[in-house]
Amino acid sequence: MQMAKFLLVAFVTAAVISITLGEDWSYSVGASDGPENWSGICASGKKQSPIDILTKKTEYDYSLGSFTLTNYKHASPQNFKSFNNKHTLQVSLPSDYYKVSGGNLPGTFTTVQLHLHWGSDNTKGAEHGMDGMFYPAEIHFVSFNNKYPNISESLSHSDGLAVLGVLLKIGASKNIHYDKFLMESRVPKEPGTNYTMTIPSFPLDPLLPADRTKYFRYNGSLTTPTCNEAVTWTVFKEAVEISKAQMDMLRGLKMNASNEIVDNYRPVQPLNGRTVKSSFMVITDQAITLQMSKVVFLPILFAALFML
Repeated sequence: MQMAKFLLVAFVTAAVISITLGEDWSYSVGASDGPENWSGICASGKKQSPIDILTKKTEYDYSLGSFTLTNYKHASPQNFKSFNNKHTLQVSLPSDYYKVSGGNLPGTFTTVQLHLHWGSDNTKGAEHGMDGMFYPAEIHFVSFNNKYPNISESLSHSDGLAVLGVLLKIGASKNIHYDKFLMESRVPKEPGTNYTMTIPSFPLDPLLPADRTKYFRYNGSLTTPTCNEAVTWTVFKEAVEISKAQMDMLRGLKMNASNEIVDNYRPVQPLNGRTVKSSFMVITDQAITLQMSKVVFLPILFAALFML
């Protein structure tokens, strides 16, 4: 019964998060079904994602505290499902086990899947930029608000989803934690449900940056059609390293018999007046000037006092 429930949740999650097996959209810039031609809210929405985070223009928000990551340090009693859906590698998680709260999120959220975006080379791939710079990959942990009965319903509400975004960079050695799903035997190279793999569960906590206190927050959308503006985004400042071999594993995934999945990221979208919050004080030119003025002013003040 539990396994049947998990399979049902995995199927529904794959469908409603808009990462589908259909051919009605693609990441091919300039194509008739490419990002500039996505329809509906993707075209008309004013709170679209991803964005380029200009760190010096972010606003410090003291209420953005630490997260509570329930069961993230544990492997689930149930296995995970890994599959290639022609757009990305996705890992579906058992329902009602992993949860996210705190961090001034609007509720408690159940994590139902993770998926990745990557580039054909190391100069691009991540969906979110950081001051105009883009890492070669980004992983998203997708959770829906427990106040709603299911993930499908949550998509209709501005507080329906919470996504944790982690930027990935290439390091010298293999990341043993990412190898839990980025090793040869656990990556379904070919697309389609026939290639879905059951893989042993693993803790999610080590996939996140060591420093979870520094992050950026904004209200946005899914980055794939139907681009529902239902996401509270958290993008961590600190990137996580994976190896070149692990990156190559992603770049080897097939979209079809002849084409590989490459550059599966949406171009950045306009802010349209939104404010990006930060959980920490970003050092700006103004702050440096203020500090320098204090360095100059205080000795003068003390000297003046001694002269009185």
